[in-house]
Amino acid sequence: MKIDYINGPKTVKIFGMSKYQMEINKRLDVELNLIEYDSIMQNLEKRFTPSSQSSKSYLDNNPTKSTHDSKIKNFIVEMGRNTLKNIDRNRYKLLVKNSIKKNNIKHITSQEFAYLLNSIIMKRNVVTCYDLIPWSFEKNRSKLWKDNMAGLKKAEQIITISEFSKLEIIKYLKYPEDRIKVIYPGVDNFRYHNQEHTNIIKKLNLPEGLKFILYVGSETPRQNLPLLLNAFAKLKKKMKGVKLLKIGDPQGYGARGKLLKLINNLGLQNDVIFLGYVSESELPEWYKSVDILIYPCLYAGFGLPPLESMACGTPVITSNTSSLPEVVSDAGIMVDPHDFDSLALKKYEVLTNNSLRNELVKKGIKQAKLFTWEKAAEETNKVYELFNEY
Repeated sequence: MKIDYINGPKTVKIFGMSKYQMEINKRLDVELNLIEYDSIMQNLEKRFTPSSQSSKSYLDNNPTKSTHDSKIKNFIVEMGRNTLKNIDRNRYKLLVKNSIKKNNIKHITSQEFAYLLNSIIMKRNVVTCYDLIPWSFEKNRSKLWKDNMAGLKKAEQIITISEFSKLEIIKYLKYPEDRIKVIYPGVDNFRYHNQEHTNIIKKLNLPEGLKFILYVGSETPRQNLPLLLNAFAKLKKKMKGVKLLKIGDPQGYGARGKLLKLINNLGLQNDVIFLGYVSESELPEWYKSVDILIYPCLYAGFGLPPLESMACGTPVITSNTSSLPEVVSDAGIMVDPHDFDSLALKKYEVLTNNSLRNELVKKGIKQAKLFTWEKAAEETNKVYELFNEY
């Protein structure tokens, strides 16, 4: 089969959506006409966003600056971002129009590019819609997201990554259920397993005998990091030798600054370590080196970090909302994502109760084996084959 693979901006960082597509593509026997572009906005963000390795560099060194000035600055920056997004969208629209092949299956690999279906005729099309976070959770009613929602309605088939996201698509789009296929993400068992230990934690040059809590993800509001930090501050009152490691870019303008101010207010400056973006080859080593993964997300289309953590034999504490119960089932501890007292208590229990920890490790490894990229590729191929039937 020949696929016009409409994959949006080029990226060298592998996580989330890019990981989903990469892992499936490695296992598909199809011919891809890859249609990607260099994003002006993303290139400028890379150029002007400071390194996340030093948390102190993100602290506001001018505490007398008024809130009014900050709001004006944020407004100007957001206007600039929206302008660049519009330029990128128009550039990509022209590229896609000139690059697609008449008889190929058209696979739009993210809901963020569904707007293309409003202006380009694409017969035999499928859209991967991971979630509707901007529309359903963030209440984004911008022209872009109105265009994306209209474009999704024109999709001939939709692939999504959880039963939760499927229900959201039906709810907000009134889209026919029989044209939605749930294809869960998987875990690469060659990389993510618990069969060997790692010394990567020694890179941090910290004293022996510490306990480590890990969070992997962005710093956007839905990730609920204030709850994580408040629960961590409460835990620190009972346990002194604990550090919180944070992997991942902020992925939101101003997000890192807000987070660091909260860390400062809670007196956690010496206890929270930002590791920045971690490569796919190194990420499993960090999962294996820590004592718990915490994923307090308010709304998730799926949640790869809990799955990967379980595969590596590391206990998981996550939220009891959205798709996360589908990921962890009874193999992890689920808490109310608004209750930092409960999160702090569960952290303490896992860190101090070896029998509970061992039970979570065993259940987590078993649960993670239910999700494979091989199965995801097989199910994706079946969706493509639907187009050969008409």
